[in-house]
Amino acid sequence: MWNTLIHFDKELLLFFNGHHTLYWDAVMYLYTGKWIWLPAVLTLLYVLFRSAGWRETVWTLLCVALLVVVCDFLPSHYIKPFFARLRPTHDPELSGLVHIVDGYRGGLYSFFSQHASNAAGIVVFTMCLFRNRFYSVVAVMWALVSCYTRLYLGVHFPGDIAVGLLWGTAAGFAVWGLYTGGRRLFFGSAPLPYRKSKEIRYIPFVLIFTVVAILILAPMQNLIC
Repeated sequence: MWNTLIHFDKELLLFFNGHHTLYWDAVMYLYTGKWIWLPAVLTLLYVLFRSAGWRETVWTLLCVALLVVVCDFLPSHYIKPFFARLRPTHDPELSGLVHIVDGYRGGLYSFFSQHASNAAGIVVFTMCLFRNRFYSVVAVMWALVSCYTRLYLGVHFPGDIAVGLLWGTAAGFAVWGLYTGGRRLFFGSAPLPYRKSKEIRYIPFVLIFTVVAILILAPMQNLIC
């Protein structure tokens, strides 16, 4: 049973990884990077500080930091070494079958995807925080495409993505529960200021602008490191 699941996971990975063009190689490579999303991160910080007092913002950022620890630090330093599942780009059985973009192979171990867990955790937590439909739709689409880039680039199996999404979703709701409990303790029953903030719309607009910029800039080969 387990061997059948592993075989199916590999076959599904080869399906997602098997359709390539030079243009989409560049798009996916840029999209999966971290620095390209710096404007969105800075916009998020601006919205948090702009919409609430510094004490409440600090509490929010502490919860976000805890979320990053659970979704990124724990998988990287403990879970991946424990399971020690090789990435598709490092798996000898898939040598010559996985399409590698610009020499990008990722780290040695694959299970589970930090990109997926980080994306799911942040999106779930901020969706609960903002309760803004426009933001929620754009953020979910951004997270799903981010996960797809990992399959396209051949650095994660579909199972890695699925478990990463489940882990991040659970972490997002758990930290949200901690956030609301701590908020009642520190700030009483005051309404959430973020849900009344008009600045929230800036975040999805910056996400959309970044995606458009990636689509336009991708053909410029000198941007691909």
